[in-house]
Amino acid sequence: MNLQNPTILIPVISVLLLLVGYALRAQRWAPYVMLVGAFGTMGSLVYHVARAIG
Repeated sequence: MNLQNPTILIPVISVLLLLVGYALRAQRWAPYVMLVGAFGTMGSLVYHVARAIG
């Protein structure tokens, strides 16, 4: 697995942001971190589905 590849790196960073935001959910800024992670995961999913379709 090549971690320099953006199609691998972006989902990994997004999931890590989700996990960090959830782990630190008592902090005031944690929902924003989780939101960024969720949008990154969603964008990656849309990208992979679009590539699979056509």
